[in-house]
Amino acid sequence: MKQKIATIFGATGFIGRHLIRRLTEKDFRIIVATRSPYLHGYLKPLGDPGQIDLERVNLFDEKTLKVLLKNSNVVVNLVGILYETRKQKFENIHSKFPELLSKLCNEHGIEKFIHLSALGVNEDVKSMYMRTKLQGEKNILNNFDNSIILRPSIVFGPEDKFFNQFASLSQFLPFLPLIGGGQTKFQPIYVGDVAKAIATILETEEIDNKIYELGGAEIFTFQQLMNILLKEIQKRRFLIPIPFSIAKFMARILQLFPKPLITTDQIEMLKEDNVVSNNYGTLRDLNIEPTTIESILPHYIYRFRKGGEFA
Repeated sequence: MKQKIATIFGATGFIGRHLIRRLTEKDFRIIVATRSPYLHGYLKPLGDPGQIDLERVNLFDEKTLKVLLKNSNVVVNLVGILYETRKQKFENIHSKFPELLSKLCNEHGIEKFIHLSALGVNEDVKSMYMRTKLQGEKNILNNFDNSIILRPSIVFGPEDKFFNQFASLSQFLPFLPLIGGGQTKFQPIYVGDVAKAIATILETEEIDNKIYELGGAEIFTFQQLMNILLKEIQKRRFLIPIPFSIAKFMARILQLFPKPLITTDQIEMLKEDNVVSNNYGTLRDLNIEPTTIESILPHYIYRFRKGGEFA
């Protein structure tokens, strides 16, 4: 069988690196589309010699995108931002780029286009992050029939930006904040399961759903997740409830920093539960059993314990 070529946008990030490992094991040839190939040479050893290529691309340079897609069988878009900067805006990254990419996928006869969105998108949300994610989904589904949308909840695993961030805060703060009282519900999913879901869809000829909501094995409140974290890193910290109104005021200040801990837009997201609705496909529809937090978290969060791995 001829080796399939998968072009991945956003492959240098947390989920992307796990996806590359998974696809190289499945004998895909990988094209990593990135602004700075020379900074990401460390990705090449994830596959066999010649299996992974890094190509320089500007997200809105149609000429370069067309060259990449001309040599591709399948395309995966993992590009996303958690907060806006002067150069990167939600509208461009979450809506306009997926619109352009899906249009070009249609023009070049791409077999499948997988797009990573976010769990919780709907017409009523106030968050610009969520609203632009939803618009991006609509653009894609309008442009290209062979597209599949994945909506993950919080993604955990080594190098995640959830457990690692709060564990870092616990190193110098005597408390951890419970925004809105800490009762917002989440269904954290292991990064390896997200990568497995993408690989399964790419390998499966007939897919039953256009949209999959990816949630983990269990549902937790934010407060429960903080308690799990503190138990694993063997620290005692006060959990302080902070009303949404006060948290939003604090976020207005924090979002002025280059890499904000939280933004007002993220406060809006925390007002809604982030769990699978059962209105769309799930991991189990892909024959994937969700990995539990308890089986993964201890293997990477131990570095925040006082004595490290052997504490």
